[in-house]
Amino acid sequence: MAKQELKPNLLRIVYSEQRNRGRGPAVFIDRDGVINCRRPGDYVLDWSQFIFMPGIQTALRQIASLGLPIIVISNQAAVGKGLLNLEGLQEITARMHRALVGEGTILSAVYYCTHRPDEKCICRKPKPELLRRAADDFDIDLTRSIFIGDSETDVRAARDAGCTPVLFGPGVTNHSNAEEWMADLPVVLAVEDLFTIVVKSLPGERR
Repeated sequence: MAKQELKPNLLRIVYSEQRNRGRGPAVFIDRDGVINCRRPGDYVLDWSQFIFMPGIQTALRQIASLGLPIIVISNQAAVGKGLLNLEGLQEITARMHRALVGEGTILSAVYYCTHRPDEKCICRKPKPELLRRAADDFDIDLTRSIFIGDSETDVRAARDAGCTPVLFGPGVTNHSNAEEWMADLPVVLAVEDLFTIVVKSLPGERR
């Protein structure tokens, strides 16, 4: 059974209490635009609107074979805006996880910031607080970890936390000066290549 913890506008859902033996690497992953398809100009407010990115379940199963913690890091401002309540977000997350488990992927945890952008909280990406919180909870070495995302905010959060960012390219969003933030960045243009690029991008002996 998932263990859930709510702090002011920060929701943590833990599916596995297993920690690294000593500080080890992890795979962090954004939700909207990576695990599920974005809804342009809108939010996923109900499970019926949650559509997995084509091929991502297979790719996540391959990543899970590495035996590393897989942790979702996501901004969910729909809650702070009053468009979605916490129970609805928890239900969507539970059903997402059950679907992934059915395909052979068990997430370690999910960390959500539910603040609105104007609240300027410490946990909303591009700030790295969610990554640092997960690292403390699971004894993760951020410098040996990667963060798969589809936006500039994901890349900046990863870099500020000391992670290696991997850009999932088919739905790249929220970018300003691409030449600056995309410099020297691994980009996955096809989901079939995600596992290979993840392995190559993990710092250290897993290349």
